[in-house]
Amino acid sequence: MNTAIINATVVTGDEDNTVLFGATIVISGNSIDAIGPTASVNTDGCDIVDARGGIVHPALINAHSHLAMTLFRGVADDRNLEAFLARIFPLEAALLDESAIRTGISLAIAESFLAGSVRALDMYFWPEVAVETAASLGFSLNTGPTFIGFPSPDTASIAVGLERFEASPWEWVVAHGTYTMTEEELGLVADLRQRHEARFTIHAAETEAEVQDVVEKTGKRPIGVLHDAGLLGLTSVLAHGVWLTNDEVALLGATRTAVAHCPLSNMKLASGFCRVTDLLAAGATVALGTDGPASSNDLDLYQAMRMAALMAKVNSGDATALPASEVLAMATRHGAAALGVGDSTGVLKVGFDADLVVLDASSPALNPVHDPVSAIVYAASRADVVEVWSRGRRVVERGQLATIDLAAVIEAAKVFAARC
Repeated sequence: MNTAIINATVVTGDEDNTVLFGATIVISGNSIDAIGPTASVNTDGCDIVDARGGIVHPALINAHSHLAMTLFRGVADDRNLEAFLARIFPLEAALLDESAIRTGISLAIAESFLAGSVRALDMYFWPEVAVETAASLGFSLNTGPTFIGFPSPDTASIAVGLERFEASPWEWVVAHGTYTMTEEELGLVADLRQRHEARFTIHAAETEAEVQDVVEKTGKRPIGVLHDAGLLGLTSVLAHGVWLTNDEVALLGATRTAVAHCPLSNMKLASGFCRVTDLLAAGATVALGTDGPASSNDLDLYQAMRMAALMAKVNSGDATALPASEVLAMATRHGAAALGVGDSTGVLKVGFDADLVVLDASSPALNPVHDPVSAIVYAASRADVVEVWSRGRRVVERGQLATIDLAAVIEAAKVFAARC
């Protein structure tokens, strides 16, 4: 049966910032079949969901995450990145296995759904397990095997990882960072990526200490290392991009490289501030991410949107910097473009995937609504999410998870946590 969401304030998320009042969206199968004034859209035979004037917007897209790190939430707080990793890496090596990944990613997807997010670009271990689990729950996961310059929980060496990738190629090549891999190792990954025409993601220029470390080892800054390896460009996503020079900002814009801005993690680790407005002005795509829930402690892109907007304003001293419409685009349309799915999601449009969120019309935080886009960015929270569809599948219904046994997942997570 098709579904019709009626009496909605539809924030389409398109480039014109179109908002439709008193509108209806019809979902048929995986996609949006119709959008228009409620009185003019045929809803015969549809299951009816009355938005009661509430805001409906494109589902949020997490452009940088380590989802299964929900299992390590809170074990390495109040530390900078270097101290954080010194605590996390040994725990991952000692405790992670396929079962843990299933538990961690199931918990992350439950949290993401309830916060209006249905897709992520993920960097973690056992990607096969992660993708299988995500698909069973209705979550869209973009990921691939993670390459790092030392034995990881699921791969003994980069050589082994390369062999596995060659035997069974992925859409994404995932590398940890220029500070955890040599230039030779990054060159091998770049060759792999080129041969298979894969998309690419990596941490880059997250902290000042990282930049200094890479300079000492290579004589180049992280962006220079990636540029020389041929790893910048339209199909690359760099996570963080905090410590960038003017020339590097211009280079990322000229190469159309995407940057995943993670404001919550950057603040918590005291890493610094991404030059979002400069990158956008240079022509780079800037999307929004949460980073891992062990370093940002949650997967709430509503918080990330608000922090991105406020950080841009206070750092520039300009209250007009990074307006709400641009921030919403970072969490939706720009995220879709960065992940290579901009022709099917990120905007509410006929023929696009039915990835959408219905916000609570009775929420005191969302009344009155003078500007629906501003309401999403500056007032809405995950507490206001009442309905979520992921590729036409209803994954949150009346504020409750529809595809996940949350009690069972939480119990499994507690069992894992007792080992930390």
